[in-house]
Amino acid sequence: MKLPVLNSPYSQINNLLYKSYLPQIINSAVETGLFDALSGKSLSLRDLAQELNTDECITGALLRILVAIDFMKEQDGYYSLTVLSEEYLVSNSLVNQLEAVRMFSEGTSPFDGLKQALKGETKRFNSGMWVSENAVLAMERSAKAGEIQAAVSFIKSMPGFHGAIKMCDFAGGTGYYSFAFLHENSNLHSHVYELPEVCSLAKELKCREENFDRITYHDIKGLGDCSLGNDYGVFFISRFLYECREGAVLRAFLKKVNGSMKKGGLFISSHIASCSKKECGLTIAMVELMTQAKGYPVYKLSVNALKDALGETGFGEITILQPDESVAFPIQLLAAIKINDVE
Repeated sequence: MKLPVLNSPYSQINNLLYKSYLPQIINSAVETGLFDALSGKSLSLRDLAQELNTDECITGALLRILVAIDFMKEQDGYYSLTVLSEEYLVSNSLVNQLEAVRMFSEGTSPFDGLKQALKGETKRFNSGMWVSENAVLAMERSAKAGEIQAAVSFIKSMPGFHGAIKMCDFAGGTGYYSFAFLHENSNLHSHVYELPEVCSLAKELKCREENFDRITYHDIKGLGDCSLGNDYGVFFISRFLYECREGAVLRAFLKKVNGSMKKGGLFISSHIASCSKKECGLTIAMVELMTQAKGYPVYKLSVNALKDALGETGFGEITILQPDESVAFPIQLLAAIKINDVE
C-alpha cells in the first residue's frame, strides 16, 4: 500500500473537534458541584471525591482537563480554582455565567438550521427569545462580566454626565446599565424603553434593587412605536442600533433621538466592534453567522457609518473608546454631544 504524503497536520482539525466537547465537560463539573466545593479552598483529589460522592479516578481525569484549560490549579496534590473559575463558575458569584455554560452544552445547537439558511431558507427572527426571565437574567449576568464596567468607566469620563438629571436607556432590558449609571450620579433619573414583556419582568425582578424608584419603564413595540419624551441629558443605547443600521433608517432614528435630547446632551452607544485578535475575531464571526442564520439582520455596526449619521443629525464632538478584547464581546463605546436641533 502506497501511503499519501501529508502536507498539513490533521491534529489541527482533531484538536478543534475535541475542544467542542469542553462545554459539556464543564457543565458536568458545574452540575456535580465541583466548582462550588472548591470555592475559597483547596482539596486533595480523595477529599474532593468524597465530598462530591464521585468516582475518584473519573474525578481525577476531569480535574486534569480543567487544569489544562486554566480553570483549575494543582499544587502538591491539592486542587483549587483559578480566579476565572471563582468569578464565573461558582453559583453564588454575582457574575456567574452558568446559564451560558448550560446553553452551550444542552439541547439543540444554534447552527442546527445553518444548512437550510445557506440554501436561502432563512427563518423569521423571533424576538420572543429575549423576553423570558431566564433570557433577561442571562443577558444581565453576561453584561456584568465586563461590558457594564467598561460603559460606566467611559460615561464617567464624559463631562456632561455628572450634571445630568434625566436619562433615556433605549432597549435597555431590565435596566441593568441604568442601575450602574444611577450609582455614579445621585441626581439622575432613568427612563428605560423596552418590549412590554421585558418591562413587566423588570418591575418584578428589580423592584427590591437600590434606586429602583429612580427608574421609569416604558413599553414599546418597535421603532414605529416609540415616543421618547424630551429633555434628556443622557441618551444611552446598547445593541439596538443593529436593527436600524441601514443609512436612511439610522438617520431617521437618530433624528428622533436628537428631538428627545437637550442641547449639549450626551449620546452614548455601545455595540460589538471588529476585533484584532484572531481568537476573539473568530468568536465574533461565529456570532454573526449564528444570528444571520436565525433571521436577525447583522450583529455589527460600522463606526464610520454611525459617525457620519450622527454628523448629519445634529451631533458632534465625537469620542470613541477602542474595544477591550478581554471582554467576551468587545464593545465599541462612542459618545457624541447634541450640537443643534434638526428638522
